[in-house]
Amino acid sequence: MASFSHALLPLCDCLKGKVPQRADWTAIVGLANHTLTTPSLIGFVTAQRSAIPDEVAAYVHALHERNAIRNNRLSDQLEEAVVALNGAGIKPLLLKGAAMLATIPPTDRARRLMSDLDLVVRPDEIDAAMKALASIGYNVDYEADGQQKKWYADLKRPADVGMIDLHREFPGQSFLDQTTADLRSHLRASRLGAANALVPSPELQALIFVMHDQFQDHDYWTGSIDLRHLLDLRTLIAAPGGVQWDGLMTMVSGTLARNAVETQLMLLTTLFDLPWPDHYPKRLVPRVQVWRQLLQARFPQIRYFLLPIGLLDYRSHRRAATGKQPSGDRKRRWLPRLGTLRFLMSLSYGDRAGKI
Repeated sequence: MASFSHALLPLCDCLKGKVPQRADWTAIVGLANHTLTTPSLIGFVTAQRSAIPDEVAAYVHALHERNAIRNNRLSDQLEEAVVALNGAGIKPLLLKGAAMLATIPPTDRARRLMSDLDLVVRPDEIDAAMKALASIGYNVDYEADGQQKKWYADLKRPADVGMIDLHREFPGQSFLDQTTADLRSHLRASRLGAANALVPSPELQALIFVMHDQFQDHDYWTGSIDLRHLLDLRTLIAAPGGVQWDGLMTMVSGTLARNAVETQLMLLTTLFDLPWPDHYPKRLVPRVQVWRQLLQARFPQIRYFLLPIGLLDYRSHRRAATGKQPSGDRKRRWLPRLGTLRFLMSLSYGDRAGKI
């Protein structure tokens, strides 16, 4: 990763359709591979073909074509799974990549690399859902044993190109100012071939991407960047109707979640030249977080030293978790436990696929 660290802004130029000055194509393609965004370069390669080396264009075209085949298989797999669930009286909610498969034009599917299909069913539908998927050949690869805060199961079949991740609740719901009933008002019916499912509104879909990256993947604490999901957010904003920022912000509960959402959106507008709404001030904590993310992306070796910046907002995390002002001594109010610190340090030094 370190050898590609200088390529973030040039790669973003390419993803915006601009040819970078003095482009280091080895670094750009290397970073695109690491961030799982190489198929998204197909529009740039097609539009700027004369400015791109032949081997780079051929490589991007090859990956895009292979990804088209893979995502078509994933789409067929998703339809088959949802039809089986429909037969059990279940209309699942599609999340993240599965929702994108159901909503974006088929001609654009190949631009996004996906690893699995995320489906949500109600808690009282879990047993029926597991039986319905088992009836078409799915086996449990992993199932949460009850020790974790949330339940989920990874289901697989030998011939499929991706697993199904089955969930029973909205991801990051504790950070949203919405009850389960409120969240269901943000769902829309979607048809995928013969299958009937639900997909989130653009605003809820955007929040799911943010909460997944910032808290489930710990990016808010480590200052990591998930460029692939930033492109997903850009796609949601650019779609007809787009993302209504005011509606999105009203769904967020508490200082920490608002900081996380504004950090992600501010990074998106910075890297891809999107407008920031005039009536929203650029607050200090998100500005510092974005500064940290861009600096770490440029100089990965300083990630460990910038880790304390993420912990400046840890008191807000404790408030969100407990619903009140944390008690105890000053250290316990401001810092996580030693085991959590060690975990975050290991993530800061680790080379995580898809993360900068």
